[in-house]
Amino acid sequence: MSITKSIRNVAFAVAMISGAGLATHAQAQEPLAKETLANVMIVDIDGILREASAMRDVNKQLKARQQAYQQEIETRQQALREEDKQLAQQRSLLAADVFQEKQKAFQQKVAAFQKFAQGRNRVLDEARAVASGEFQKKLIGIVADLAEKRQATLVLRKSQVILHAKGMNASPQVLERINAELPTLKVQFKEGS
Repeated sequence: MSITKSIRNVAFAVAMISGAGLATHAQAQEPLAKETLANVMIVDIDGILREASAMRDVNKQLKARQQAYQQEIETRQQALREEDKQLAQQRSLLAADVFQEKQKAFQQKVAAFQKFAQGRNRVLDEARAVASGEFQKKLIGIVADLAEKRQATLVLRKSQVILHAKGMNASPQVLERINAELPTLKVQFKEGS
């Protein structure tokens, strides 16, 4: 039994349960106009975001930059650990006021480092958001174009649908077009610090 027949049977059962009193009212109504009938198209947006070559390219660029940032952060952390160790060794050798000044300078370096690390995370987050926005803008244009060609009056995310006829799923066509029209996407990293 096909999905369409199953849906028809469920709809029929619901209509029968509604009661016989409504049947005479339903017969008196005019048939639905063609504009009110939905031609549904379903798109697996999450799957396309995972599988599209441009988004894979974006993720690869982000991962490479994240690894570079992580290496830089670890190098700076190690330098701060060494400085902290040296400062601890000098504690007994220095006058109290000199030690406090050095300790204060060190704490400022730690605060600057924390600000630097947070800035790097912010650069990655913003770059991801901008690239995703560009991709989704292109994706929506393709979905709209395909919906128009299919004369779809309603487009739904696959994640919002429980059952659907196989022909309603436009995901393969959308993925093919987005890969053809946007095979790669250059990520812009705006580093300020």
